[in-house]
Amino acid sequence: MTRTEQRKQIEQARVARTAAREIDEYLATGPSGADVKLRLDGERTVVVPRRALELIVEALESLGDGQDPSVLPVSKELSTEDVAGLLGVSRQYVTRLLDQGRIPFRRVGNRRRVLVADALAYRRADNHRRVERLRDLAG
Repeated sequence: MTRTEQRKQIEQARVARTAAREIDEYLATGPSGADVKLRLDGERTVVVPRRALELIVEALESLGDGQDPSVLPVSKELSTEDVAGLLGVSRQYVTRLLDQGRIPFRRVGNRRRVLVADALAYRRADNHRRVERLRDLAG
């Protein structure tokens, strides 16, 4: 990868993190209606379901972390290793979260399975907790 490509990737990640943070903040503090209007290039307005905007935030967060976003059905079940990768933590930490009841799961034999929706809900709540702590510290 050339330096120019690296700079583009770094800038893309920065823009994605900023957009994710601003959209996520709007979703947390803005009106709680079902649909959201987005203005494209200052000319056209598009109505987007609120849930779709939440998915866009998740994709932007992945881009901001330098990863390619993926789309998974929320009814898909993940292993503890998959959840660890999604959250960016160790498998042992995920196991502790499951044992503490912080993320719902079911057992299949002696294996734990977590719905994508539950893992994403935990990640979203954890991100909100971190943002709130930072705001409290900032003042």
